[in-house]
Amino acid sequence: MRESSDESGTATTWHGEEGEPLVVLAHDWNGRLPWIDELAARLATEGYRVAVPDLFAGRTTTDDDEAGELLRERLDDLPGALHLVSEAIGEARALGSTSAAIVGFSMGATIALAYAAQGSLDAVVAYYGTTRGTVTPRVPVLFQLAETDDWTGRESPEELQARLTTEGFDGIEVRHYEGAVHGFQNAQIERRFSADASAAAWSSTLAFLDAHLRPAASSSTPPVAPVE
Repeated sequence: MRESSDESGTATTWHGEEGEPLVVLAHDWNGRLPWIDELAARLATEGYRVAVPDLFAGRTTTDDDEAGELLRERLDDLPGALHLVSEAIGEARALGSTSAAIVGFSMGATIALAYAAQGSLDAVVAYYGTTRGTVTPRVPVLFQLAETDDWTGRESPEELQARLTTEGFDGIEVRHYEGAVHGFQNAQIERRFSADASAAAWSSTLAFLDAHLRPAASSSTPPVAPVE
């Protein structure tokens, strides 16, 4: 693992070999807690170059009220977040990564989908998040969702899937994990973490990334069955 910083001093941690397909992991409203770098290290062993930008400039919390403040601050400067993601993708592409995806968690999913609507990506995995405003990604997206969630004031993943299907784009997949709640992948938030949902969703994530970042290598791999 190594760390790089942009001109503002914001750090990105890097895992895996240069030139491998790139995956950017975009953290949730709790900040870059250890669990996401642990996921990055696991993903690197699968043959990916992995970037984990710090979207909160070193700040982390496990308190929902504090996390809400950090979330509002970050989304009020969405272009700044997109710039951090773009910097990571640009660096990896300059070093030989020819394909790229973002795996985003809640807030990170919103950022990933916003980037996909305007940047160059091959795929997005959106954990318990959806689009903000009228953002319309035109790349394959896998939504990894809790059993139920609250999309008040936002287009739900299923609504986005239906809308894009009517427009002729069928690249949206939606999966729900029984018994899981919003935040089920974050191992530092015990009240939300689900080992079963986390493992199942991660398996689906790996299959999805292989299919879209290494399609030739994954063409002979049986698809992962949907979780009902």
